[in-house]
Amino acid sequence: KIHKTLTLFYNSSMTVDTENSTVVLLVNLGTPNQPNTEQVRIYLREFLSDKDVIRLPRIFWLPLLHLIILRIRPKKSAALYRKVWTEWGSPLLYNTFLQCGKLRQIFKNTDHNFIIDVAMRYGNPSIHSKLIEYHSLGHKKILILPMFPQYSTTTTKSIANKLKLILQNNPEIDKQLDISFIKDFHDNPKYISASANHIREFQLKNGVPQKLLFSFHGIPKSYIAKNEPYQEQCLITAKLIAKELNLNEGDFDIVFQSRFGKAEWIQPYLAQTLEAYPSQGIKDIQVFCPGFVSDCLETIEEIGEESKELFIDAGGLTYHFIPCLNGNKGLLDTLNELIINNKRHLIDYKNLS
Repeated sequence: KIHKTLTLFYNSSMTVDTENSTVVLLVNLGTPNQPNTEQVRIYLREFLSDKDVIRLPRIFWLPLLHLIILRIRPKKSAALYRKVWTEWGSPLLYNTFLQCGKLRQIFKNTDHNFIIDVAMRYGNPSIHSKLIEYHSLGHKKILILPMFPQYSTTTTKSIANKLKLILQNNPEIDKQLDISFIKDFHDNPKYISASANHIREFQLKNGVPQKLLFSFHGIPKSYIAKNEPYQEQCLITAKLIAKELNLNEGDFDIVFQSRFGKAEWIQPYLAQTLEAYPSQGIKDIQVFCPGFVSDCLETIEEIGEESKELFIDAGGLTYHFIPCLNGNKGLLDTLNELIINNKRHLIDYKNLS
């Protein structure tokens, strides 16, 4: 529904100069089409088949995935998706299109010739379908903007690898499209300021906690290498936001969430931290996720519900989840700056190691 609404706005409100315009694709992780078992299975099959996400030997992983995981996990995940689903679809899809629509309104009133749209790494609308669409309309320039502040081989590089595969399979598009790629914005001053101001506004209504947690999505510790700056960039982002908020070291902690499987992931873990806090006398906390620009299943359900329950059961008294920036003006200013000054932020996506 929201995709159709934005398409109508685009078709009726913008005069398109295909020769000189640049199509900007806001690329996020993805979502099932519907919160039912079959659609979640389709989504998880694509997601968990990605070699950048799961790096176990294919001969071991693929039978495990298809014979066990995809028979059990989709039903459980579908139940969680149903808890957060909206009339516009998944929160991730809604919030990404919300950002897209607001950016379109911003650029509508300027001399900049940018066309803003949405694509997903997994699910719909797919990167492939958007490249085909804009190529068929005669566009020449595409700017890929991954909606991940911190670069990771599991997210941004995965988008780059998918893009390369699409172009290899569609050489006519590869020849005719000029595609550029933004790597990250983990230390972008506008993003840091937007995050800090967002937290301040939340605390004006809900008070200042004993401890503020910056929680990032985790990755396996074995993934950390020269080509994987994710953990370092997470620490930089959190410390810059803390500095902007004038926090002392004891006022905040940096943790990692969403651990999956038995392997060691980057630490400290959010769950263990929440369980330990009450025994240390820390019973009033707030959690913010600077690695997500859009609320989604992971933030709403895992951080907003499961983590709260874990903390309260351990003896905590007050738990607040600070929502993601979503349609926040500060985030829009960040994206606006990245798009307008994109040449400062580009990376050669074809040569990512």
